[in-house]
Amino acid sequence: MALIEDTLCDFLANLLKREQIDLVVCAERKATAILRALIEAIQTLSWDWSRVLSTAVMHQFDWGSFEGKRVLLFDELVHHGKTLDRYKSELCRLVPSGVEVLTAGYAVWDCCQLRPDFYYYGSVDSGTYEQMRDELVLMLQQHGSLLLDTEHIELSVRLHCGVREFYDTLARAAENGNSYSFISGAGRTNITVERPDIASEEGLARCLIPGSNIKQTVCKVRVLERNHERFSVLPILYPNTRCLPTAEWLRSLPDFVDRGHLASAPKDENLHKELFYLVGLLGSAELLRSVAAVLGELVREQKIILEVPKENFLHLRAMFPRLKILGFWEHVQNLVDESKRARPARGKQSAKAGHLPESVLFKLTGRVLARLVMEGEDSPEGKSWGQLMRFAEEENQGIGVDPRALSMVADRLIDSGLIVTSTKVMQSSNGEPFVVRTFAPEGEVITAKVRQQLMVRTPECLLVT
Repeated sequence: MALIEDTLCDFLANLLKREQIDLVVCAERKATAILRALIEAIQTLSWDWSRVLSTAVMHQFDWGSFEGKRVLLFDELVHHGKTLDRYKSELCRLVPSGVEVLTAGYAVWDCCQLRPDFYYYGSVDSGTYEQMRDELVLMLQQHGSLLLDTEHIELSVRLHCGVREFYDTLARAAENGNSYSFISGAGRTNITVERPDIASEEGLARCLIPGSNIKQTVCKVRVLERNHERFSVLPILYPNTRCLPTAEWLRSLPDFVDRGHLASAPKDENLHKELFYLVGLLGSAELLRSVAAVLGELVREQKIILEVPKENFLHLRAMFPRLKILGFWEHVQNLVDESKRARPARGKQSAKAGHLPESVLFKLTGRVLARLVMEGEDSPEGKSWGQLMRFAEEENQGIGVDPRALSMVADRLIDSGLIVTSTKVMQSSNGEPFVVRTFAPEGEVITAKVRQQLMVRTPECLLVT
C-alpha cells in the first residue's frame, strides 16, 4: 500500500500542473503544514513559497496583479465542506474579475454537503476519514512537527554532544524550573523553555505596539528533535496586541516591514490580525538572544553547530506576504551572531532541564482536552492562553505536575493534532481593539470523538491523546 505522503504528493503535483495553478491558498494551518512537509521535509513536491498563501492572511495579499490567474484553495480533508466554501466565498470577493478560484481536498467525507472541485478520495466513510486524519498527523510528526507551519522562525542545531548537556544548557536561558523535556509525537524528545530571559527589554519594547503586553500569553522557545543529531529551535511569542499602531512605532519598524500598508490598521479591521502576527514574529526574534547566548558556549566548544538557514525562512512568505523575507532573515542572523558572543546571564550550574513523564502528560492532556470540548460551546473561536492554563492548573489537582511545566500540555495537544490555534479580536474597556491567541479542539471529528468517549471513559483515559 502506498504511503499517504506519496499519494498526496502525486495528487497535488498532477493537479497543479494540469490546471496550470498560479497560487495555492492553504485552508488554515494544518494544510499549510502539510504543504511545507511535502516541499521541504519529504522533498517530493516542487513548488515555490512565493506561490503559497494562508487563508489567515488573504486580506493582506496584493490581488491587483492577479487578473486572469488561477487560484487553488486546498484543504487536506473536507468534512461537511462549509469551511472550504466559506473561504472560497471570501476569496471570490477579494480577487479581481477574471480570476478563477478552484477548490481541492485530498479526501472527502461521504456525507459532505459542499464538495470541492477536485479530490483524490471522493467518498470516504467516517472510520476511513478518521484513519486518514491520523495518518496525516503521523506523517507530520515523522517528518517534523505540526509546528512546521508558516508562522515561526526556525533555527537549526546539529549536536556533537549528548542530548542531556544540550538540554541543560538550553535551560539556562530561563529561570530554573522553567524548562522541561517530554516525549512528543512519533517518539521524539522535545524541550520547551518557558518564559526565556528577555536579554534586551528595549529590543522587545520596540517590537510591541504601545499598550500591548505579554502577561498570560504564549512566550516560549520550543526545541524539536528532527533526528538523533538535528534539532530545530522555534521561538514563539503571541502578545496581547493593541491594534492601534502609533506613528512613532511605525517609524521605528525596520525596512523589511511595509510601514505604509500598516498605517491604515486603525481603519481596517482585517489588518488587526496581521498586526498580531507581525508583532509576534518580530518579538519572537528577541527571545533568541538569551538562547543564543547560552548555546554560544557550546558553539565555541565545538559541541554544536548553530545555523540560521535562509531556506528555513522562505515558508514565512505564505503567512507574511508583505514582509521582505530575506531582509528579515538577515536581521535574525545578525541578532543570533551577536548574541552567540554575549556572556550568558546564568552560570553552568544555575538551571537544569526537567522531564515530564509520558504517563503523567497523557493523563493531563486528556483532562484538558475534555475541558476544552465540554466548555467550548460558548466560544467557538477557542479559549485564551490564560483560560487554557487555568484548565491545566485545575485538572492538575491530584496529579501534582510542577505548575511551571503545564505549558507542555498545550505543546503536546498541538503536536498530536488535537487542538488548533486561532485569533480573537476583543475590545478593551475603553473600546480599543486587541487581538489575542486562542486554542480550540481540532474540528468536529475530535470534538465528536471526545464527547463519545466521555460517555464511557474518564478524561485521562481518552484514546485520542
